[in-house]
Amino acid sequence: MKLAAFIERLEGYDLQSDKEQIAKDLQALAQNRDLLGECMYEHIQQHGFSRGDQAYNAYGFALYASSRFSLRMTFWLPADAEAERQTFIYGLPHTHDFDLYAVGYQGSGYRTVKYPVLNAVQVDAQTAPLLGAAEVVQLSPGALLYMRAFDDLHYQLPPEEFSASLALMIALPEAQRTGRQEWCFDQHLQPIYSGLGSQETHIYQRIEALWQAHQ
Repeated sequence: MKLAAFIERLEGYDLQSDKEQIAKDLQALAQNRDLLGECMYEHIQQHGFSRGDQAYNAYGFALYASSRFSLRMTFWLPADAEAERQTFIYGLPHTHDFDLYAVGYQGSGYRTVKYPVLNAVQVDAQTAPLLGAAEVVQLSPGALLYMRAFDDLHYQLPPEEFSASLALMIALPEAQRTGRQEWCFDQHLQPIYSGLGSQETHIYQRIEALWQAHQ
């Protein structure tokens, strides 16, 4: 499936209820082995060789973004040193404030350990999550991971080889948030800060500032 066809199909779905079809379409898109090359070629045609918004961070590319959903290709590397694990946020339990679909694209794939959060509405800075049974998913090519906004917690483990995945993030309507927040947790599952995205943004703002300073 081409990216344009995928986007057109998603635009016609009810993103909150057509979950099975969304998952199937993402798996079909992951069979397009020219996906990244096609997106980069289009970006160069439109923006030349400027960095633009294509590079989400040092290891991910934003393939599409709108107010309703966004699509990203992310590369994952094996990690031994702690600094390498932190770069890819391996081993950090967290929730999301969006529905996430991820599918393996290349390599053996990273592993995700996922838990349902049984008290998602109550989780805050003082209240730890109560978790259901664990599910382990390895994102080898075609394998699918689905995570509900706020209601699922997971952490990633490094792959054994260079791997890539596609991630589709679907924004949750404001009416369904009911005051809930996304959280990152320590090894004892105590909330340590709200918002994985804000942590990533802070890190890459610092990296970008250093890069600009050396130009």
